[in-house]
Amino acid sequence: MENGNRNRPTGGTIGLMAAVRWLGAVAWAGSWYLMYLEITRWHHVRPDLTFNKELLAHDGVEPRPGLPLLLLYVTAVVAPVATVATAVAGDRRRR
Repeated sequence: MENGNRNRPTGGTIGLMAAVRWLGAVAWAGSWYLMYLEITRWHHVRPDLTFNKELLAHDGVEPRPGLPLLLLYVTAVVAPVATVATAVAGDRRRR
């Protein structure tokens, strides 16, 4: 093996990076669209991205965001980072 080929990614690595990039891009677009709906249509989230507690407060029960909304927050942050990181890593490996 030549020294120049040692740092090149294998076919499996390239395919995995492409899959992560595409899945990240789809999750990015989907999560931001759902966040848009949460803010504008369903009003569970305020425009400053905090949970809207006033909407559901009644009977002395403190409303809290559920697991789907918490996962939406996480996905809206992690998906763009994963997409950009794999794009940068793929670009650096091609050089």
